[in-house]
Amino acid sequence: MKKLNYSLVNHLVITAVTLAVITACGGGGDSGPSFGGGTGVGLSEPITSGPASDSTGKTPEDGVPAPAAVAAVDKSAKPMELPDTVWPSNYKLWFRPDAALKTFVGRGDVEIEVLKPVDAIVVAAHNLNFAKGRTTLRKVSNPGEAIPLIPTPQTLGDFVQLRLNDGQIAKGKYLLHMEWDGKIQFSDAEYCPPAEMARNPFCSAATGIFKVGLSTPEGVSSDAIVTQGETNYARQWFPGWDEPAFRHTFEISAEVPGDWKTVSNGAQTEATKLPDGYQRVAFEKTPSMPMYLTFFGGGKFDILADTFKNPLDGSDLPLRWFTPPGRSDWAKFAMEWTKVSMDYYYKYTGIPLPFKKFDTVAANDSYNNKPNTGFGGMENWGSIFEFADSVLTKPGTTPTLYSVTVVTHEVAHQWFGDLVTLDWWDNVWLNESFARWFERRTTIKFHPEYYSFSDYVLDKHNVIVADLKSTAVPVQRNLNDAGSFGFISPSIFVYNKGSHVLETIQNYIGEEAMQKGLQIYLKDYAYGNVTPSRLWSSLEKVTDKKVSDIGDSLIRQTGIPLLTVDAQCAGDRTYVNISQESFPNQNQFPASTWTIPVTLAYGNSLEQRKTFVMSNNAVQLELPGCTAVLAGPTGQDYYVSNYSAQSWSDLLSKVQNLAANKPLLLNIERDAFRLLSVGRITQAQYDQIRGVLNLPAPLLAKTQLSQQKMAAVDAGEKEEYPHALRFQGSLKLRENDKR
Repeated sequence: MKKLNYSLVNHLVITAVTLAVITACGGGGDSGPSFGGGTGVGLSEPITSGPASDSTGKTPEDGVPAPAAVAAVDKSAKPMELPDTVWPSNYKLWFRPDAALKTFVGRGDVEIEVLKPVDAIVVAAHNLNFAKGRTTLRKVSNPGEAIPLIPTPQTLGDFVQLRLNDGQIAKGKYLLHMEWDGKIQFSDAEYCPPAEMARNPFCSAATGIFKVGLSTPEGVSSDAIVTQGETNYARQWFPGWDEPAFRHTFEISAEVPGDWKTVSNGAQTEATKLPDGYQRVAFEKTPSMPMYLTFFGGGKFDILADTFKNPLDGSDLPLRWFTPPGRSDWAKFAMEWTKVSMDYYYKYTGIPLPFKKFDTVAANDSYNNKPNTGFGGMENWGSIFEFADSVLTKPGTTPTLYSVTVVTHEVAHQWFGDLVTLDWWDNVWLNESFARWFERRTTIKFHPEYYSFSDYVLDKHNVIVADLKSTAVPVQRNLNDAGSFGFISPSIFVYNKGSHVLETIQNYIGEEAMQKGLQIYLKDYAYGNVTPSRLWSSLEKVTDKKVSDIGDSLIRQTGIPLLTVDAQCAGDRTYVNISQESFPNQNQFPASTWTIPVTLAYGNSLEQRKTFVMSNNAVQLELPGCTAVLAGPTGQDYYVSNYSAQSWSDLLSKVQNLAANKPLLLNIERDAFRLLSVGRITQAQYDQIRGVLNLPAPLLAKTQLSQQKMAAVDAGEKEEYPHALRFQGSLKLRENDKR
């Protein structure tokens, strides 16, 4: 990646007096900012005045900030790359962009605990320049003494050691003060030149602090800034502990142009005009969360405001959509859909969001030609970011499918990803598969005109096609040295296959058990980190069914099981032989056996059910009566079903009993098409199956379109999954940890 060198001389001349006088995080002007928490005032518009200092008149370096009531943080998930000897608890962050939006200066005061003597405090930072002589440490027990630290970059990785002149830093609680300057991305015309794009197709400047466009319907443009921290790009905004295992609170403040509207994770508490035309803004302390979920946005936004009625206690939560000027009406559908989605998630989880407001920021993707930004939306806690060109709907036009699904996807993340967070990036599916699963289910429930279970069947078969290729990867990747490339590519596995695994598990344990288990999962690990074993354990607490072996089997292997059913009648019994094998594939490391839940439908009208777990290559069982047998009656389980010739014949004779279940009929047809492609059935058999199923013409048209899209991807066209996660540096391989 291109090495960026830059100068802040002009800006530092302007701000030299401020930097010399105010060393504590949070402001210029005559006095320090208010960090005492706020009441969430000014939710429809930023307030024009506010307190300039807290009631004691002390800046953060004068002593220990008053503790706030926050949830306990589960520290059982250990960091992978940063040492676990120093833990942050609260971060007071201030920054100021220059007028040209090319550079910024920042300060931070971090409450930390050193658990044992260390040679240095290690923080992550990328393309940040530490101000000379401005990094200090103060003991909580002796706040009057500032101990100078020397920022020393490591030779490898984006890590900086903060060292004493000599000796070790003793165990204890401290306040760490840092000052730095950095670059606002997209300030250069070409951040990713052609050679870099060829080497790294996921190269993007939509990281750290970056510029976006705000364009009116008439085409009048202005620049705004927003932030993007996932995966570890917050280190381009401020130095800190940006692994998901570190969860701490944040108090964010900034000085920005006076005509901007601003937004962050917490509710805004201050907007004070400054003599130089800037304004000082501050926001409430956030809940405990990973650094990558911090967010700030500022620009000449319009605001669409509304209120969400909490279905759990009847309280009101202010909602806002920040849009480009003149486009607030374009957010009306998105606002209504936000309220519907939130109502669903509140009722489903039983857990309200820990915020006094909830925002979504939509900025034009006007920099998309510089290169692709690499993502469609980001689930910053309490302040989602979207690209307006994809999510806003011009009055009088119809919302797109993407604009429907991206809204509920990012709202789902507020619980699955934000309230509970993956422990390390090889488990990113615990964020994304849940968001995709809920995105599909809420759209099916509330907007079936956009998405149905038949569409979900087609998506499953798109996943199957990808899962049989040499490029297939497990849902739970074994990551190492992926660098800044798109380490979840192809993202169809982390997002879509994982969602079908969740659907398969729900079909096994039932919707009620799934909901109760996920409520336990969210409650037990709130403000902490989750792993697959923690998910499986939570689900097993509400059912006598074993989930862990099934879940691990499906997320750790590539490919898909092929079940072959042979049902034969003898007397008044049906004897069923089922064999399991790997569907013919090109996988680099093919699996041979899975542990999967299998449900059989049988009886005169295929109305009866028998469910069992298959972990061997073959199983035999018997059913009452002489009956046809169908494997996977929901059509959503993640396996392909084949049948002996007689069993196909018996099953097709019962198709009239399935006529109302179009998704199931579609899945039978798609399974047959898969089988035809590898020679497991003949063209004549497939034609007979398709003829008997007699799928409606619109469904047949959808299958044709689906096949065309998959063929286009095979020919080199871009995937339809816009979020390509990137990682700054080299991912560390997890070694022998139970995940």
